[in-house]
Amino acid sequence: MFSTRTIVFIGALVSGTATVAHAQPVDMGTPGAPSPSPAPAPAGADEAFTKGTLGFSLPFASISSAAGGAGLSTVDVVYFLNDKAALDLIAGINLRHFDRLNNAVPPVSETVTQFGFALGGGYRMYSSKNNLRSFIEPSLVLSWPDTGNSDTFTINAGGAFGLERNLTPWLSISGALGGFLNFTNSFKDIQLSTSGSLAANLYWH
Repeated sequence: MFSTRTIVFIGALVSGTATVAHAQPVDMGTPGAPSPSPAPAPAGADEAFTKGTLGFSLPFASISSAAGGAGLSTVDVVYFLNDKAALDLIAGINLRHFDRLNNAVPPVSETVTQFGFALGGGYRMYSSKNNLRSFIEPSLVLSWPDTGNSDTFTINAGGAFGLERNLTPWLSISGALGGFLNFTNSFKDIQLSTSGSLAANLYWH
């Protein structure tokens, strides 16, 4: 017969064996392995239209009903205040060096340097739908085509409606139609004109 101490020892041994047999393994994972981070979202067409973005709008086709045609060619330097609004600096330069006949009798050829400029600004307001943006822009521009030989300058006040579509996040094509009041000859000559243009737009931040 077994003694009481022997029976107790055998019972403890059997209980310990059963506990080990039913224990579930614990997966501690690979120590020090970083958790996977989500993949970055792809850049969209709205990437350029944020505060601080600077852009150039370069017209490659334009037409105007104003007397003398469209006048000086201009470019737009755009600075975004937010995704809905931008300031537009409108500027252009005309510099020409050429020979012409004067009014002497007989006419004599003379060399002339002609300098003109256009300078103004606008406030562009955007709304967007998918990859297509529309905008309206009131503007005011002073244009003086020939500062050396003419005292005539023109003030253009008006606005334009345009559409802009991105080809890449930082390159777009836009078209605009506008109506303007042109004041010349010390505001004695006032003309209402329309204009249209197509432009390539480059942006960076």
